[in-house]
Amino acid sequence: MNIDALFSLNCGMYIISSGYNGKHNGMIINALVQVTAFPNQIIASVNKESLTLEYIEKSGLFNITVLDKDAPLQLIGLFGFQTGKKIDKFSKTQFISGKNGIPIVTEHTVSYVETKVVSKLDAGTHVLFLGEVLESEFLTQEEPMTYNYYRDVKGGKVPRTAATFHPEEADKVEIERHRCTVCGYIYDSRYGDPDSGIDCGILFKDLPEDWVCPICGAGKDKFVKI
Repeated sequence: MNIDALFSLNCGMYIISSGYNGKHNGMIINALVQVTAFPNQIIASVNKESLTLEYIEKSGLFNITVLDKDAPLQLIGLFGFQTGKKIDKFSKTQFISGKNGIPIVTEHTVSYVETKVVSKLDAGTHVLFLGEVLESEFLTQEEPMTYNYYRDVKGGKVPRTAATFHPEEADKVEIERHRCTVCGYIYDSRYGDPDSGIDCGILFKDLPEDWVCPICGAGKDKFVKI
């Protein structure tokens, strides 16, 4: 079986958020789909080990933020690789409260959807929540980020598409790659870390000492050369 074939399924990049008893949390998901139009309903898949799932089950509410394709890795890392059990994620980003009282991230947001849970299904490692749409709105007209774009472009596996980037320059710089032992992110000297202001061609040893993994926030000491 070729697992890579599953990457051909069209997935987006979303932040799902919920809250209970005055506390809130959110996390990145990519398994989300509208399943009916009358009534408007969506299904979201949420990992059982997440704090967000706990809040959804207690409150019966969740909101979805649709990220645009320029959303920085720091934002994705905040909601994707850091736990709300240790930090308040919403204290580190811009957000508004939905009509249902659940926060909605407004940074690099195309649109948002507010829902209430009408049913759920145990799916092994995840729970599928069927949510009835209470409210939905556009914040911008930017292009939504797909999971493939995040994986292949934001992850640096293909040349960046920025107007100031020239693919031929990547072949002129010394190639050096280091992997984060926490989340698996790979720093590639050919591409740098544009979201953190690191140009292509910067070797790992020359990165600022306070540079951190753009995905999970781990320091340079958590990287190994590959």
